[in-house]
Amino acid sequence: MKAMLILIGTELLNGGMIDTNSLYMAEELNKYGIEIYSKMTVKDDIEDIIKAIEFGRKNCDLIITSGGLGPTIDDITKDAVAKYLNKKIVVDEEELLELKEKFRERNLKFISNNIKEVEKPEGAVTFKNGAGMAPAVYIDGIVCFPGVPIELYDMFPKFLKWYSEEKKLKSDEIFIKDLITYGIAESHLDSLISDIFTEKGIEYEFLVKDFGIIVRLQSKLSNKNIVEKIVEKIYNRVGDNIFGEDSDRLETLIIKRLKEEKKTLSVAESCTGGLLADSFVNVSGASEVFMEGIVTYSNDAKIKRLGVKKETLENYGAVSEETAREMVLGLTTDTGISVTGIAGPLGGTEEKPVGLVYMGIRNGKEIQIEKKIFKGSRRKIRERAVLHSLFCLNKMLKRK
Repeated sequence: MKAMLILIGTELLNGGMIDTNSLYMAEELNKYGIEIYSKMTVKDDIEDIIKAIEFGRKNCDLIITSGGLGPTIDDITKDAVAKYLNKKIVVDEEELLELKEKFRERNLKFISNNIKEVEKPEGAVTFKNGAGMAPAVYIDGIVCFPGVPIELYDMFPKFLKWYSEEKKLKSDEIFIKDLITYGIAESHLDSLISDIFTEKGIEYEFLVKDFGIIVRLQSKLSNKNIVEKIVEKIYNRVGDNIFGEDSDRLETLIIKRLKEEKKTLSVAESCTGGLLADSFVNVSGASEVFMEGIVTYSNDAKIKRLGVKKETLENYGAVSEETAREMVLGLTTDTGISVTGIAGPLGGTEEKPVGLVYMGIRNGKEIQIEKKIFKGSRRKIRERAVLHSLFCLNKMLKRK
């Protein structure tokens, strides 16, 4: 079975809002073996919505819309569906009473505009909104959800359960296996493993993400054993450049290993300005092992907080192997990372260009100094320095 997603809202096209709903819906549809044929974003315009529905009708079994079910003048999704299907817009009195009760419970004023939230094409099935106001509606292969994520999360599983029972779907769940790599270019990765991709019924793709390059294999759950054999071949080719699978991230793997080994961690940052510490703080349970993040942006801070020698800074500069080494040695935990560099766009020289970063990686007495010249904006250079230092520490921990 194939589905089309139609994301409705001018704000999605002009940069006022970022779409996250389609990612969630894709994961849920995978559980029922429903393949997403295409995804389209349209503005709040009835004719544009109808054109998108017409395209979906020609190619898909199910059309799913997100957005445009609210009480304002630009909420026109149900009107577009009703016009396309040549249906009247109606209001169920019981659903209207339920909506009014929600307003009363939340101490909100109900006005006539709010009636629009329970309007629907005649004959539509509704799904109660446990997180908001407007219910989802389904009619003739088209289902409409609010654009508010928490409301979608509440109703989408209810709909899929009902729909699968109603259509008597024989689900062969979609199986996705992600291998996450770092430190190898996409073109090189492709040249190493592309000849492995020969099995029919299995789709392959490379996805470049901020946290690495994903090699994704997708098939039906019934092909899981075949996929696992292919994964083994990829591991044999790519080796240490694969740091994790599926939802693994470098910071979570590091925190997990340090917990298992009962070790502590701290970081000393200059050019990354707290991004490295932030990556660890975002991991639930990190407080068991992560002791502190020190941003020593100035030379004085490096001297006072980390014990970097004044002579080292004078002789080699703040951006140097020697300073990175003394910064990481100034941390008192079992493991540590130091980062010092030139993020730009100013401050670079011929000897020390913008993007030059030194990273000190320490596990016990073992210390490794990494020198890299990263390309990109100031933000990208800082992010890449964080990612590389995480990869190096994870790799070091794996060797023990």
